[in-house]
Amino acid sequence: MISTLGNILLWLCLLFSVLQFLSCYKKNNHNTLKVNKVSANGLLGCILLSFFLLIYGHVTSDFSILNVVQNSHTTKPILYKISGVWGNHEGSMLLWILVLAIFNFFISRLYNNKNFIFISKTLQVQAFITIGFIAFTIFTSNPFEKVFPVPENGLGFNPILQDPALAIHPPLLYIGYVGFSAAFSMSAAALKLNIGNSVPWYNYMKPFVLAAWTFLTIGIALGSLWAYYELGWGGWWFWDPVENASFMPWLLGTALLHSLIIVEKRRSLQAWVLLLAILSFLLSVVGTFLVRSGILTSVHTFALDPSRGIYILAFTALLGFYSLALFGSNSKKYFNNNYFSFFSKEGAILINNIFMIIVCSTVFLGTIYPLLIEAVTNNKISVGEPYYNSTVIPILIPAIIVMGVGPVLSWGQQNKLEITKKILPSILITVIFTIIFFSIYRLISPIGVAGITLAFWIISNNLVIFYKKMNRSLGMIISHLGVGLLILGITGSSVWQIEKIINMNTNSEVNINKYKIIFDSVEEIKGPNYLALRGNFLVLDKNKNIITTLKPENRFYPITGSFTSEASIHTNILRDLYVVLGEGSFQTGWTVRLYYNPLVIWIWIGSLIIFLGGIISLNNNLKKVR
Repeated sequence: MISTLGNILLWLCLLFSVLQFLSCYKKNNHNTLKVNKVSANGLLGCILLSFFLLIYGHVTSDFSILNVVQNSHTTKPILYKISGVWGNHEGSMLLWILVLAIFNFFISRLYNNKNFIFISKTLQVQAFITIGFIAFTIFTSNPFEKVFPVPENGLGFNPILQDPALAIHPPLLYIGYVGFSAAFSMSAAALKLNIGNSVPWYNYMKPFVLAAWTFLTIGIALGSLWAYYELGWGGWWFWDPVENASFMPWLLGTALLHSLIIVEKRRSLQAWVLLLAILSFLLSVVGTFLVRSGILTSVHTFALDPSRGIYILAFTALLGFYSLALFGSNSKKYFNNNYFSFFSKEGAILINNIFMIIVCSTVFLGTIYPLLIEAVTNNKISVGEPYYNSTVIPILIPAIIVMGVGPVLSWGQQNKLEITKKILPSILITVIFTIIFFSIYRLISPIGVAGITLAFWIISNNLVIFYKKMNRSLGMIISHLGVGLLILGITGSSVWQIEKIINMNTNSEVNINKYKIIFDSVEEIKGPNYLALRGNFLVLDKNKNIITTLKPENRFYPITGSFTSEASIHTNILRDLYVVLGEGSFQTGWTVRLYYNPLVIWIWIGSLIIFLGGIISLNNNLKKVR
């Protein structure tokens, strides 16, 4: 029943999308308005219902559905039965279409007499994208495929995906990825119609870009947090190709968001914004290709069927060819001669745009080049942390410096002496903060000093802006403060991390930084769908006082035959103490991995503050659109 109804709903989604695509006219026609609204409402209603049907199938363990069989089990906790819906290829594509439908719905609510044609054309492009992904889902990745005979139980679920952060990480990411589709569609519509400034397309585009960028930020941050505590390697970023696939549209989205401010305020860089809107979404679709093509071996890899990869690659190429050809032929009208000074807000934003593009290109090269080499020569090469650290970091340093200066500058042109007067308080505060930090921390290294100084540079500038009550967006100030805290956490955890991998028996001890770790005992425990060995580690400070007990686990999942390690972490605002229990026995001892990670918590506090700033800015921009 669920399978049949789910398939009917998917075909109805395709029908509504086709109807929306065909209903675009070049005149203000009330019938067009009605059809588009019916299509948008119908699409959203049908995809919502199909999504909840799949959730219901997972929750009730309906093993007549192949997707449930392959990704669930009766013993799986209810939270992971639900998150398992989008923890696989077929279900995640349904989520992707759902987010497309939500954004499509909100675009359809922007209609008025002045923007009628522009919104209609935007919805037509949006419908084309939706048709492509619905067809992909129906014909290659149907989540409602039946199985017969019906098995007694399912095959289970990847244990490392059974985690609260992973339950909410993908939906947030998808809002980011898919959100850029609205900017893409509006860019294509503006280029197709050659409307110039007759319709304020940039005002309509900005809330969607803000929403996409904001949720992509928090989605990446949650994925980073999950990797940090779940994978057991003490790291928060691994330059995984799929991590890079999230990072690249985030970089272009950052450039796009700031460039939209220039268009909004000065009507400059319009063609540049249209191009960035196109590229941001194309890179999101490239990420989809990497995950679902079978060319990667990764925890992020959903699908191994090459035919799916060929479809997405062809669809990406089609979108890219259409949009870039449209830009090449119709962008001339959006070029203007509104020149501005290097020493201005526009100049600072443009410079940072250039840095973002260079970083994005560098990451793109490091991600795609090994895949091309393997495809052409069948030789595997690895591009990892040394490449990215030596290329990305030097580019980001001047970008961060400019980022600190940009918000205090004025539009148009500004005297150099005035700029110096504006940034002098920030320089003094930065120096004071840096001196205080190192007098307390006493961990001095050139890279560490540079990173901490840059972090306080961003923080100081925004504190000055807030104190002087400059006419600046509160959301911008909060987000930039978050970036400063993020840099603080990245620097601390990257430069001063201490790692120890040793073999320990019970009652043995080890020192790490100023702490003594005593391996007290090991006990067997039983979870809802796993068996585990739990280690008990006493943590003592320099005065030999017990400050906490860390309890890492080594888990075995009988259904899948898989082992995972659950780290145990003691956190405060200055550092993390991190312990992982590896393989071993009472006779030979256990492999224990220990980390001392200074300031690492500020990575996610900073990300959360960036998200908060984005939400505030989004709310303000929605008021303008209304």
